[in-house]
Amino acid sequence: MKTKLLPILLILLVILNGFLIFMLIQKPHQKRQNNQQRNFLTEQLKFSDIQKKTFKNLDKIHRGFMMNIEESIKENKDVLFNSFTKKDVNVDSITAVIGVLEAKKEAELFRFFSKVRVLCTKEQTKNFDSIIKEALRGGVKRPPRRDAREEYMEGDRRMPPPR
Repeated sequence: MKTKLLPILLILLVILNGFLIFMLIQKPHQKRQNNQQRNFLTEQLKFSDIQKKTFKNLDKIHRGFMMNIEESIKENKDVLFNSFTKKDVNVDSITAVIGVLEAKKEAELFRFFSKVRVLCTKEQTKNFDSIIKEALRGGVKRPPRRDAREEYMEGDRRMPPPR
């Protein structure tokens, strides 16, 4: 019995390892998500082919700029958080630089969406404005979380009361 089960388990493990390596190298789940995010606006606004082409060009430029800023922020954060043992690091100046870079990111995002809005027709502009307002509000509104004390008082005994 054991000798028959061992080769089957071995083959199963090899197949699972091959699948895991494929997922780590190819990352198909990330590629699909990026395409969905990029196409969301063009689909929601029902862009024409010319608008889509212009949007893709704007998006390519925007993403390059944002990647550069993100890389600079990451480098500064690495310097900041690797400086716990160093006494000669000026934390305020590093955080100020990170703040300036974050402000650049927000300004670039605003410029990008302003350019996209210019691409829109009047009808598309109304839809664009509502999409942006919804995004700024954080998407779908959820009901507020009840206080843990209320949950405990109402008989939900999974959680102990807060101290």
